[in-house]
Amino acid sequence: MSGIVPISLSHFRTGNACPKLGPVPACYVVSLAYLAMAIAVSIGWHRFKWLFFIGATPVILLAIAGSTLELFGRPTCPRSDSGWPLCYTSLMIGGSLLALCLGAVLTERTATMHGATT
Repeated sequence: MSGIVPISLSHFRTGNACPKLGPVPACYVVSLAYLAMAIAVSIGWHRFKWLFFIGATPVILLAIAGSTLELFGRPTCPRSDSGWPLCYTSLMIGGSLLALCLGAVLTERTATMHGATT
């Protein structure tokens, strides 16, 4: 969240810090999606898995789209101070979090299938 908030604030001030999805800046969508993921994990993973996955979906899809465009020579993602496309970072972070949470879901299901309680 610490990387996306400054971009969202910069876009709010200048109007050109990140690409748009129709009339909505992509960085706003990503900020809200990461917030949904953080809330889900913070307030109770077992009851709010659905909120995590609702947040993870746009993060991953936008990161894949932006990274693909970047790789094909169409710069679309906001950059870090060093010039690194932040959609790569979002893809790594979002993908890692999604993998961890999918692993947790599979572990819970396997434990349930074998009679263990969570």
